[in-house]
Amino acid sequence: MKRLFKSAVAILVLTSFFNFTGCGEEAEQNQPEETVSEAQVDLTVEVPLLQIGHCLHDHHSAVFISALRGEEMKERYGIYLVPLGESYYALVEDEKKILEIEYVQSQGAINVPNNMVAGLFDIGFGGVIPFAASADQGSGIKIISPLHSRGDMLVVADDNMEVNDWDSFIEWARSSDAPLIIGYKSPKAVALLIFESALTEEGIEWSMQGNPERGSEILLFNAQGQPNLNPALQNGTIHGYVSNNPACALAEHNGIGKCVAELSDLPPGNFMNHPCCAIAATETAIADRPEDIAAALRLFAAATDYINNYPEDAAESAAEWIGNPVQVEVVSMASSGYNMEVSLDWLENMVAILDNVRNLGAFTGPLTEKDDEANACFLYDFSLMPDGLR
Repeated sequence: MKRLFKSAVAILVLTSFFNFTGCGEEAEQNQPEETVSEAQVDLTVEVPLLQIGHCLHDHHSAVFISALRGEEMKERYGIYLVPLGESYYALVEDEKKILEIEYVQSQGAINVPNNMVAGLFDIGFGGVIPFAASADQGSGIKIISPLHSRGDMLVVADDNMEVNDWDSFIEWARSSDAPLIIGYKSPKAVALLIFESALTEEGIEWSMQGNPERGSEILLFNAQGQPNLNPALQNGTIHGYVSNNPACALAEHNGIGKCVAELSDLPPGNFMNHPCCAIAATETAIADRPEDIAAALRLFAAATDYINNYPEDAAESAAEWIGNPVQVEVVSMASSGYNMEVSLDWLENMVAILDNVRNLGAFTGPLTEKDDEANACFLYDFSLMPDGLR
């Protein structure tokens, strides 16, 4: 842990000094009904278009807030969006239109890096592991901002009387006559990584259902996407699952399942505030469009501040965009942390995540070798973030 702390401090110093530049499923999104006052803003002026990819879950609520709470953001922050029709918006700052934004919905965070590399959008909201794996494969993707932490849960069937917490889950796994089948949404989900680490720490034998090993007490089932988890739990295909909210809150709301543990609390205890989602861009986009990306990050920093200061209204915005009941989003978003600051805590947790992915043999490129400063230099570029956050 001492070595991890020193490594993270070195990364934080490197961030401040170099800014990491030049370093060696789902429903259709709802459209906002509210409009922002357009007085004194010339919306006809021609400006660049920035395409931004996101997924339809509340980890990416900065997108939904910015789109649906333009009037409030105008009043509080002076940077806001004006709807232009369909998924297009004018980004206004200091009462000047400086950019047009198109929000592009991606089918799952695992697809965001590939979609970005394919040119479907310029920057993307997605999972830290998919971004790291893509960068390791030579995509040129860089994480340009932290975004979200925690929000991952262990869920079992609602009528399961044996399990109410992590300890009773482990006892259930050890005493079951047959292996438990536990679902996950994708092989690159942070929730799966944490769960595997916790099972190993507890001495529970596990393997993949598609390639079961003799003696396994738990078989991990790839549900091929978060939308399939609750149906699989309801029809008995799986005994439980690990995933991010709001799927877990929806399971409880609909009487399908119950959340018995937050994954951030599981042993060995090194994922307390684990990063889940981040914002990323390709090196080409960073080099070609620094001012546009910086403006978008200022917008999302303001939207993130709004989430933390007005959590109930933020939950209403997420519910409106996603289509979930408001009470589901209130519960779901309360399990998450929304913060774009490049903090020591964030850097330490990213080191832990990269170490675990590396130990699984999932890296084959530059991230294969553990060198925290070199890994950070390779994976991050925080140079376009607002002052005070990097």
